[in-house]
Amino acid sequence: MRRSLRTAGIAVLSTIALALAACGDDGVTDEVPDPDEPVVSEPGDDVDDPDDFGADFDTDAAREEARAVLGMPEEDLPEDVRIARRGDESFLLTEDYVLGRRTVELDDDGDGYRVTSVVVELPDGPETFELESS
Repeated sequence: MRRSLRTAGIAVLSTIALALAACGDDGVTDEVPDPDEPVVSEPGDDVDDPDDFGADFDTDAAREEARAVLGMPEEDLPEDVRIARRGDESFLLTEDYVLGRRTVELDDDGDGYRVTSVVVELPDGPETFELESS
C-alpha cells in the first residue's frame, strides 16, 4: 500500500512537471507597469520608437467614423464604441490608448439616448467632435 501511494505521488508530480515544461516561456515578466503611464499601442507599432507610432494609421478615416456616430441612437452604436456618459451617469474607463477607438457621451432627446459627443484616439492625441445644436 505504501509503495503504491509513493508511486502514485511520483506519477502526479511527474505529470505536473511535464505540463509545466510544455508551457515553456510565455513572455511573462515580473515588471509592473506604471499605472500613471497610459498604454499606447497599435498592432505592428514599435512602441519604443515614438516616430513610428501610428505611421500607417488612416487618421482621416478614423475622423469620419467618429463623425458618423454623432446623433446616432444608443441602440444603433457599433459594439466597439465605448460609452463614457449616459445622461447624468458617468462610467469608469480604462486609460489605455487605442488608435481609432471612439468614446461617446449620450444625452436623452426625449425619444431615447443619442450621441452628442465623441472622442476618437488619434496618433497626435485625442480629438473631440460634438453634435451641433439646432
